[in-house]
Amino acid sequence: MVELLAKNSKLLVIEAENDMFVKANQVYLTPANKYISIRHGKLYLTDKSKIKGPHLIINTFLESLAINSGKKAIAVILSGLGSDGTIGATAIKKAGGMVIARNPETSLFSSMPESIIAAGITDFILEPALMPALIEDYIENDGEILSSGVDDEQHINTIITLIKQRSAFDFSNYKLSTISRGIIRRANYNNFTKLEDYVDFFRKTTEEAGILAKDFFISVTYFFWDKEAFDFIQKKYCPTYLKSWKQKKS
Repeated sequence: MVELLAKNSKLLVIEAENDMFVKANQVYLTPANKYISIRHGKLYLTDKSKIKGPHLIINTFLESLAINSGKKAIAVILSGLGSDGTIGATAIKKAGGMVIARNPETSLFSSMPESIIAAGITDFILEPALMPALIEDYIENDGEILSSGVDDEQHINTIITLIKQRSAFDFSNYKLSTISRGIIRRANYNNFTKLEDYVDFFRKTTEEAGILAKDFFISVTYFFWDKEAFDFIQKKYCPTYLKSWKQKKS
């Protein structure tokens, strides 16, 4: 893999070693049968045989990256089977970092980007060719991609109203922060840097309302995909509700 990637990259491609400092403009590949993590700017390797259960290598690394780099962490999920990476990418979002996924429709193995998107934590869904410029802009603007304007809240409310008119879905009672993230993702996905420009596009593109509404619903329903949270709610509240329901029936 080192030789294969080295032929197609201007960066130095090497296999990671234990206790190795991370340097700029280098690509580090995880050795076979190893977990990889980062602490204080250094890479650490652990044998898979020492850890029982599923070997979720990407989650392990991204979770350590969230702790190591905080809001400077950037996770890019391109392709892969299963859902490895979703938990780690969630940790990066909680730390204030950025998460990018490839469009599953163009990915050879779509499960991993689909899982990231379904979790509602994806800032951008892009083709790989568009990712480098986005990352550069993100770094140069200190984490702010979409320029903020004094009328942004008004633009968001306009979009919510248009969605209700075109799809019969009313998102006016949703948290503004949740709605804003979804709208900003779609605006950037369509290469808009100002919400007012995206609103003009939204007015002229009838199918955009349905796409955005679907994006909002995916973020909300992901709760039911979280087994730990679902089991907790079911255990804590369902027995009480069931008992009350049986008493009413009798």
